[in-house]
Amino acid sequence: MEETLVDRIRAEIGERGPISFARFMERALTEPGLGYYMGPRARAGREGDFITAPEMHGILGSALARLIAHTWERLDRPEPFRYPEYGAGSGALVCAIVDQLVRDASPLLEALEIQPIEINANRREELTAALRDRALRRPMNIVPVDATPIAGVVVANEYLDALPFHIFVGRAATAHGLAERRVGVNAHGALEWVEAPLNESEAERVRQRFGAPLAEGQRAEACFAADAWPRELTQRISHGLAVVIDYGREGAELRDPTIRAAGTALAYQGHRATDNLLADPGGRDLTAHVDLTALRAAATASGLTPIASTSQAALIAGAGLDDEIERIRRGPEATLEGAIALRSALARLMNPRSLGGFAVELFGLGSAEHVSRLSDASNPLPGAAAPIRPLV
Repeated sequence: MEETLVDRIRAEIGERGPISFARFMERALTEPGLGYYMGPRARAGREGDFITAPEMHGILGSALARLIAHTWERLDRPEPFRYPEYGAGSGALVCAIVDQLVRDASPLLEALEIQPIEINANRREELTAALRDRALRRPMNIVPVDATPIAGVVVANEYLDALPFHIFVGRAATAHGLAERRVGVNAHGALEWVEAPLNESEAERVRQRFGAPLAEGQRAEACFAADAWPRELTQRISHGLAVVIDYGREGAELRDPTIRAAGTALAYQGHRATDNLLADPGGRDLTAHVDLTALRAAATASGLTPIASTSQAALIAGAGLDDEIERIRRGPEATLEGAIALRSALARLMNPRSLGGFAVELFGLGSAEHVSRLSDASNPLPGAAAPIRPLV
């Protein structure tokens, strides 16, 4: 009988004892050949388990294209200029960016090189093919992940929420008032939750992250993997901009026991969410809200400079897309289907209770001079400091 991912996880638990949820999640999502993100089938999109803004419509890509082009201009048009994208998938976002640059006849196209950071070889091949099919004057330059850092803009759209996280629970009876929810195996061979006490160093690490103690029985996540991620960005670009788009909140809000007693961790399958995180490992996406407070602290500790904290709705509203919206609605190639698709997408992308409420964090990299060019409060980058206005 073919070995399943559950078999492998049971074997590890049998050898090591209960494992952290972060370890379980790492295997459930990225186990070679069996992990959720490692198979041949695309997971994002209308036919998948969840839909992100790029699969819904190209308008986010248009907004980012304007932001990236302005960043390039402010950095004196360096050539080449790199676009690393974390979790690039099959290329929906980068293709929308390139398409907008083509429509804008942007000279950036001649300098742009793409660096997809994508663990699935199938998705990388699809992305390469999609860019190759674009009617460009020259083939788009795709560089490997170990290329020497140069100037650029790195984007992580709904990437950090899927990094492995630990789950903790408030337990007044324990030595440190905390326990970790770990994954064990019961007498029938099924995966189950096991609470384990923390040692002093583990407890101190969690206390520094959470600030205030958890209420009795309250659950909360901590993604320590995200703390190391900003340092990695300096291996991607030497100077420029980092753009993080994700669902997230300030740390204190995420751990408010009156509204987040059960934490934020969820599993997604077939566009439905469940809090049953241990079922069907490898068959479901696993995710939790991003702690924006911790993200900014980790970025600052890694030498990045926070430039703006805004929302996806504000980014799109302030990116200067009136001409693009008019083109889709009433341009020479406008169609009723295209206009309806745009209106439907904007209804969600501009809704603060839906995708419009996703956080957008901008960070500057490089010298003080580089960062100052990108963080001028009197002349903010497109979408970095714009009021939300109706586009629907």
